[in-house]
Amino acid sequence: MSSLIEENIETGLSAPPMPSLRANFSWTLVGNVVYSACQWGMISALAKLGNASLVGCYALGLAITAPVFMFTNLQLRGVQATDARSEFAFADYFTLRLMASLMGLLVICAIVFAGQYDWATGVVILLVGLSKAIESLSDVVAGLLQKVERLNRVAISLMIRGCFSLLAFAAVFWIFRSLPAAVVALVAVWLSVFVFYDLYQARAVILGKDSFFAFRWMQLRMLALVSLPLGIVMTLVSLNVNIPRYLLVHSLGQADLGIFASLAYLLVALNLVINALGQSVSARLARMFAEGDSRRFRAVLGKLLAFAALILVCGVPAAQLVGRPLLTFIYRPEYGQHLSLFVIMVTTAGVSSVASFLGYGMTAARIFRMQVPVIGASTLATVLFSMILIPRMGMNGAAFALLIGACVQAICSAVVLHQAMRRLTRRSRKTRQDSGASVIQG
Repeated sequence: MSSLIEENIETGLSAPPMPSLRANFSWTLVGNVVYSACQWGMISALAKLGNASLVGCYALGLAITAPVFMFTNLQLRGVQATDARSEFAFADYFTLRLMASLMGLLVICAIVFAGQYDWATGVVILLVGLSKAIESLSDVVAGLLQKVERLNRVAISLMIRGCFSLLAFAAVFWIFRSLPAAVVALVAVWLSVFVFYDLYQARAVILGKDSFFAFRWMQLRMLALVSLPLGIVMTLVSLNVNIPRYLLVHSLGQADLGIFASLAYLLVALNLVINALGQSVSARLARMFAEGDSRRFRAVLGKLLAFAALILVCGVPAAQLVGRPLLTFIYRPEYGQHLSLFVIMVTTAGVSSVASFLGYGMTAARIFRMQVPVIGASTLATVLFSMILIPRMGMNGAAFALLIGACVQAICSAVVLHQAMRRLTRRSRKTRQDSGASVIQG
């Protein structure tokens, strides 16, 4: 704790008492759940007040813009939150994110121009891209707050942004029956929250001792090179999830894809819990690793992995017992006929949880480049087995392909992190030996 306070004094960050991990997790979970529910609420409102083509237009905007900003974001939030030694200033992160977001907007403009979409669709895609750019700026502020473990402020920002954007989006569309107008309202809300809440929180943390902009090209170049592997990783993660769906709709059609996606959506809540846990502990894990405290690092990571194992031990039997009536109740009887598919997905969720926590451990240990071959191997396995299994097993084949990809990711992540922990243990042992020798000589 004292090292963190000294670090905050040197970098201009405030150092109030650290909240508990339980408090951080609770705030993060609530914020993510509310925000995700509001995002789903906007699509639901559009479907009920509009028609399927409008939902498809909005979904197209999300599908085009999300991968672009997933790459240009460079996962700077995670890099900043785990920057325990403050190798880069907040201004470096903010400046690079702003420049990358502008580049992302230019790419979106080029895609719209090349795609020759109709006027309404093109405007919606551009507006959704603008909203993603604003969201990316809020995200880099969230990385600063996560670094000093003020996740309650991050959660409040998510909840304000989610609730007011849902109200504004639904109200404007109900009044004007215009999707571009509704997305303009969304952009206005997100911009207002960023300007009047997020920036205020950032100023409160840096206490005016750091700027928001720093055009130090060598620093920006170094930060971009450090973060680039994670940008590639997030792009591969997106492909890993969606490739089986592309092949599934090509082989079996949209009806089977709808069932597959509907069952997969039930696991979104679990992912929210996993991400909340990972974000809650990532900054603290990073400090433990930076300080050479391998024992505590292993202990905290072990608890996370034990939770993931509990998902497998309890979740799979529970899915077998109550899966059919649950699917029938939530959807329709025909969905309940796919119990085996649901069980495979729950198993995949458990293995993916293990892989996700190991990924948070690698990020905390500042292992960025090695994550590219890890996710690359997982994506390759998913693609190969999707091509082999989907024609033979249909939806179950797609689920098995995702399960195999998750297993590859978990195994490779474990190997990489184990090697890093061995190096950390040897370095800590050598440091203690050198300290002991200097004491004896003294």
